[in-house]
Amino acid sequence: MKKVISLIVLAIMVILPIKVNAAYSFEFKEIAEDDTTLTTEISVTITDSSTLSQIGGTLNMHHVTLGSVTMVDSSWANQSSGNTLLFKASSNVGAGTYKIATVVFNKDGNATATDPCYVNWTPCTDETGSFVCGNTPIEITETYVCKVVDGKYYGKNGTVVTEDVYNSECVSNPQTGNFLPYVVIASGIALAAIVFTVSRKNNKLYKI
Repeated sequence: MKKVISLIVLAIMVILPIKVNAAYSFEFKEIAEDDTTLTTEISVTITDSSTLSQIGGTLNMHHVTLGSVTMVDSSWANQSSGNTLLFKASSNVGAGTYKIATVVFNKDGNATATDPCYVNWTPCTDETGSFVCGNTPIEITETYVCKVVDGKYYGKNGTVVTEDVYNSECVSNPQTGNFLPYVVIASGIALAAIVFTVSRKNNKLYKI
């Protein structure tokens, strides 16, 4: 009996069309960062025959506020408001990769190494007239690269390092050893001058 039921279910699965979720891939990435701002970029890739008319989603922000939204692709219009990002296409877009907008967040200055600022965004898409949102937010967390925070030195890889390593990796002209090359050069010039003077005196003595 179980075999008969299994065969019936399998037959139904073969006969009926299977609805596959649209192949949308979003990228929400950091492209620049300084002491006061965190700059990000939003893009979407459509890899099947699906189309999109708009995308959006609510931002969850910690120690940052939404600063500015600059559109990258002119075929998309910015209709964001408050903590909600919303981008509408001038017409439904199909397969391809679209860099949509650059979003800048302002840091509030209260973040620490143990409580860094971050922002996450759960993309929502509109293909059928209503928004469908994903389950996993995309998060960007502040990184400490070549920074001194709470008395700790962070090197080029974002890890805690010693002050000497920080200076060698992050400071273009570290103070330690700054004058050593000049001392060596000056010593070399002085030595060459002495050798030249002594040689001339010796030549004069030989001529006499």
